[in-house]
Amino acid sequence: MLHGRERELGTLRDAVTRAADGSGAAVVVGGGVGSGRTALLDAVGVAAARSGLTVLRAASALVERDFEYGVARQLFDPLLAAAGADARTRWLAASGGSLPAALAAEPLDPAETHEEQDRVRELQALLATVGAERPVLVLVDDLQWADTASLRWLNRLVARIPDLPVSFVGTTLHGDPGAGRPPVRGLAGSAVPLRTRPLGPAAVRGMVAGRFGRAGDPEFLQVCEEVSGGVPSVLRAVLDEVVAAGGGPVAACIPAVRSARPAGLRERFARCLRAQDDAARRYLGALAVLGPGADPAVVARLAELDPHGLRAVQGQLTEQGLITDDHTGFTHPLVRDVAADPAERERLHLRAARLLHETGHHAREVAAHLLAVAAPLDGWAVEVLRAAAHQTTTALRPDTGDDHDDDPVAVRYLRRALLDSDVRGHERGALLVELAAAERFTEPGTAVRHVSQALPLLASPQDRAIALTLIDPSTVREVPARVRDAVRAADAGTDPVADDERAVAVRIRARARRLAEQHPEGLARSCALLREVVAAPDEYLSTAAGRELVGVLLHAAALTGAVPAADVAHLGERLLRITPAREVRPPHGIPPGDGPRGLLVLALVAADRPRPLEDWLVPDPASPAAATADELALVLLARGRPAEAAALPGGVLRERGVPTSAAFHTALIAAAIEAGAPALGPEPAGRPPGGGLVAHATHQLVRAAGALRVNRQDLALECLLDCGRHLEHLGWSNPALFPWRSWAARLLRRRGATAAALEWADEDLALAQAWGAPAALGRALRVRGSLVGGAAGATQLREAVEVLGDSADTAALGRAEIALGRHLAGTGAPGGEALLRRGLRRVEEAGGGDPDAAPPVPAVEPAACSAGTGDDGEEPAASLVVDALTDAERQVVDRVVGGATNRMIAEELGVSRRAVEKRLTSAYRKLGVSGRSALPGAD
Repeated sequence: MLHGRERELGTLRDAVTRAADGSGAAVVVGGGVGSGRTALLDAVGVAAARSGLTVLRAASALVERDFEYGVARQLFDPLLAAAGADARTRWLAASGGSLPAALAAEPLDPAETHEEQDRVRELQALLATVGAERPVLVLVDDLQWADTASLRWLNRLVARIPDLPVSFVGTTLHGDPGAGRPPVRGLAGSAVPLRTRPLGPAAVRGMVAGRFGRAGDPEFLQVCEEVSGGVPSVLRAVLDEVVAAGGGPVAACIPAVRSARPAGLRERFARCLRAQDDAARRYLGALAVLGPGADPAVVARLAELDPHGLRAVQGQLTEQGLITDDHTGFTHPLVRDVAADPAERERLHLRAARLLHETGHHAREVAAHLLAVAAPLDGWAVEVLRAAAHQTTTALRPDTGDDHDDDPVAVRYLRRALLDSDVRGHERGALLVELAAAERFTEPGTAVRHVSQALPLLASPQDRAIALTLIDPSTVREVPARVRDAVRAADAGTDPVADDERAVAVRIRARARRLAEQHPEGLARSCALLREVVAAPDEYLSTAAGRELVGVLLHAAALTGAVPAADVAHLGERLLRITPAREVRPPHGIPPGDGPRGLLVLALVAADRPRPLEDWLVPDPASPAAATADELALVLLARGRPAEAAALPGGVLRERGVPTSAAFHTALIAAAIEAGAPALGPEPAGRPPGGGLVAHATHQLVRAAGALRVNRQDLALECLLDCGRHLEHLGWSNPALFPWRSWAARLLRRRGATAAALEWADEDLALAQAWGAPAALGRALRVRGSLVGGAAGATQLREAVEVLGDSADTAALGRAEIALGRHLAGTGAPGGEALLRRGLRRVEEAGGGDPDAAPPVPAVEPAACSAGTGDDGEEPAASLVVDALTDAERQVVDRVVGGATNRMIAEELGVSRRAVEKRLTSAYRKLGVSGRSALPGAD
């Protein structure tokens, strides 16, 4: 069924009727490529045969155009071959009983001028004889490719057709050069013209329903009409492709419609393009290379066409349906694909590049064509590629505002320039530096390699320093030793004079400081420099280079605790307010937390200022400032919300993966242990991943977390002390990030080593007082006050509650209130019960731990921490906590104290063993105990 062709079919059926009535008609159907002309011939041929007409049909072909009377032989040969002897004798009587000379393929005698007219008369007589017995319908497809001799006869036929029981229907491809030949034009002028039209929405809807057996979604139909342009053969081929892929007429298959490139359709377009004249082929190649929307003047010059020739070619290609009506593009991507073969396309790209370059076009336009050329490029092309890269990446001077406006295309430009360039020495070094500048954010490792190659080639210390600034500070510790040495040398020898030189010096200083952050002496120098910055911050915060250095220095201070937290917080918050998002986007491949944003997050968390970070960090992955799950988790832990932190997808806590060897992850794991978040699963086996002190310290911290989960306190203490020794070797002493001393003190107290416990607690408190952040100081006071007990302990616990009132960590405040409440309840002092319950409520409201998690280190703190009267005071304090248990938790605890197993309790209460475990774990946390044996009243 032909959809949307009712008008055309009506005209053709009328021609059939007229032939049957004895007075024929001639119709020529015209249209573009794939417009359904052949399908109309098929339909009218079937209708004529059903009406009793003799149907003669031929299809012209470009390769047969020089074969004289080829179309005539296609029309008559099948008829004569199928006829009986009597019919054949009757039909050939007019030519003396033999085949007409035109059908016998006898060569013409040039000397006999009348011979051609005789052959036309013989064909006419044969057709008249056949038509006298039964009306005839003559169908000829693609008249534009028909041979001239057959066209002369067909013109004679059409001129006499009103007097014959014969109708003629032919088709032509509009715009084809062959359609302009005089015999074709004459034939079309003598016949009724019939032009095919693009399919409308109703026709598209009908074709889709017919192909799939059901109606299509409106969105699917709209895209089908858009992609096909209303051309039936294009739509049919695309729908066949969707069906072959198992798709249907639904919105989900729209991408398949848009991406369909049917092989049959490709060949149809290729066959059509082979039939074009040279001018049209040149134009199509030029348009394919220059792309949609190209300047018509440039297209004309590349195609070597004058204005008149350009208009003529555009007109004929538009008529054929190969290019759009505005001449700016192709009607289908496949036309562009077949417009030129690979060799010709490459030649055109090179010519287009030269032409665009000579006419002053943008370097990026020229470079796009140069990349499509496989042959080696000349010097002018190499310079164009370098210019194009400069337009899309950071300039060599590092203190620009576009540090992160990288473009991967620039990398391709410069790699090709490096490949084809024959420069040596300093110039080649400069080209390597340009390439590294383009690669630094997308491929930082490759950028380091190119900087390393460039350093020996660059002529001056300043050029080498500029090259070194292209190495991201977060990767500088991993570069080859000679590059690290070059950074140190540049930092030691830089004596800036001009502003641009100062920017280079500041960036070199940032890299040198990151190189030294795993050495106590280097950290001390960074902290000394930070004190200078604190005294005059505007000089540094006003430039991107200065802000980069300040971030590195804040990180050093956060690791050591050697600069007061108040100064770090003040400077960090200023940096937060004025730092553009592009300046903190980490390069690809940099571990989360180790880029510039992670340094700032870690510093403000250590200073107990996580609140501004919650608004500053952007969770949207499409944003250049998008935060990682680990960065968000550290902020949530600093706010006392461990359950939310552990639930973030993609982070170390949720996925329980192996953390990287970065200070950020060491601090993140420590924060998770302190807050009681489920961290990292069981104790890891084997040696730590990677190497170095940081990797080993992080590994031991993870081992400690695993040991605490299974209540292996001796192993946990061993791991914590070993972790602490490695952190001390690094110079990372800040208890705000690494509270291993307080944990060791509590574990030692459990073992009865009170003196050793107090030593670690005193050291932790001294460091926390020097740092001054409320969260770290409050924790140190709480731990020491719990250890010493008595009036001195109570004083420190009260101080802890007071200090933590200014902290962002509400759960830490709750834990201090619980400790003080236990102490007061144990001594019979008033207010203990209310304080204890307030602390428990505060911890619960903050989400202070996952019920499925093992007890964190704070849970090993002894319940009898308030033995100020000589009695342990455990039972009164514990009873208050028991009062805070839910009924379900109390039922489980009572049965555990009575000696029941989890399975026995589950069977008795009619719940699952998992439910029993969850209630018991929650009770452990509220009671501040580490296991069944420590429950109040347990043996």
